[in-house]
Amino acid sequence: MSAAGETMSVVGRPVTGATHRALVRRTADRSGRTLVDVAEVRTPRLDPGDMLLAPTTVGICGTDWQILRGLRDDPSPVLGHEGVAYVVEPGESGLPAGTPVTVNPTHPHDASFLLGHNLPGLWAERTRIPATAVRAGLVVPVPADAARPRVAALAEPLASALYGARIARHTLTPAALVVWGDGIVGRLARDLWLTERPGLHTLLVGHGDDATDPRAAGLPGLLAGLPSPVVAVIATPRTGTREALTTLDRYVPGTLLVDLHAGVPSGPVPLTAGDIDAAAIRAANCGGTPWPPKVEEFTRPHGRLLLCGHRGVSGDHLRQAVDLLRTTPALGEEALTHQVGLEEAADLVNTVLTSSTRRAGGRRVLKAAVRIGSKS
Repeated sequence: MSAAGETMSVVGRPVTGATHRALVRRTADRSGRTLVDVAEVRTPRLDPGDMLLAPTTVGICGTDWQILRGLRDDPSPVLGHEGVAYVVEPGESGLPAGTPVTVNPTHPHDASFLLGHNLPGLWAERTRIPATAVRAGLVVPVPADAARPRVAALAEPLASALYGARIARHTLTPAALVVWGDGIVGRLARDLWLTERPGLHTLLVGHGDDATDPRAAGLPGLLAGLPSPVVAVIATPRTGTREALTTLDRYVPGTLLVDLHAGVPSGPVPLTAGDIDAAAIRAANCGGTPWPPKVEEFTRPHGRLLLCGHRGVSGDHLRQAVDLLRTTPALGEEALTHQVGLEEAADLVNTVLTSSTRRAGGRRVLKAAVRIGSKS
C-alpha cells in the first residue's frame, strides 16, 4: 500500500505521495555538533494496516533537546512525539481521512515503537504509524480545535503530568508540593496541582526567575521546613535526576512521595534508606498500567519514603489533557514561549544548539510549537 498520488495542502504547498519536507538532524561541523535542516525526504511506503498522518502543529520537547545535544542515543533522524495531525491513510484505524488525531508515542508492550526516538517522528509533513501501534489504539482522535498551538504542543507533556498526579493522589493527600525542574513538564505539573488544589504550598526548583536555584544555599532549609506529607515531582533532564532525588531524600522530613517523572540511569542510588534501584521502580508503571500503580515504600531515619515513577501515558490521559487545555485557558499559557513555521523551527533549534543558553528571539525557550501543515 502506498500514499502515492494523494495530495494535501500543507502551508500553502501541495504535497504529493513521493516526497515531503521534514526537519532532519545532521552532524554539522568538526566538533560533531548536531544541527537540523529542512530537507525533502521520501514519503514512506505503507505496509498493510499502517497509517499515514499529516502533522499540523507539533511540539519541541525537553527530550528532543537531550537527543540533539547527544545526551541520548535515540537513532531517528526525524524527531518529534508531541502534536496533532490529520489522517491521510487510515490503515486499520477505521478513522476517516481528515480526522484530527494525536499519537501516544510510547507503546506499552512493543519497545520497537517509540515515536520520534527510534522511528521517524512528527517533525515532518508526513509520518507513518506502524500497524502494531494502530491496533494498540495509540492514535487518538481529538476535537478539531485541538490543532491550536497551545493544545497540540502541550497535550502529551500535560498527559504525563496528569499520570504522575493521579498516582500521587491515589497514594496520599499532600500538604506541600515540590517540583524539581522548571521546564515544560515541571511547570505543567505545578499548574495542574494548583488548578486542582488552589493554595497548595508549592516550591519550584529550577533556573528560571520564579524558581529556587538547586545550588542555592537556602534550599536545604526550605525543604526541611515543608509541611508533611510532601509530594515531589522530579522533572529534570536525566542527568539531574539522581542529585534531585538524593537532595529531597536528605532534607525533606516526614512522609515524602517522590514521582520520578524524569529518566534515571540504571543502578543503585544511595539514599538514607539504603541503595535503591530507582530506574526499575520508575519503569514499573507504564502507559497507565498496572492500576493500582506500583509505589515502593522505604523507612528512612527521618520519615517514610514512597518512591514511584512512570513511563508513557494512556489514551485516556491524552484525551483528558486535550480537554483540560481546551477548557482551561490559563493552563500552560506561560509555558508556550515560541510559535514558528517549519523553516523558522530550524533556525530556532540551531540557535539554541549553537549557544550556551536556551534562548531564541530574546526569550528562554520553554515550549515551541511548530506549525507544519493544515488540512485543505
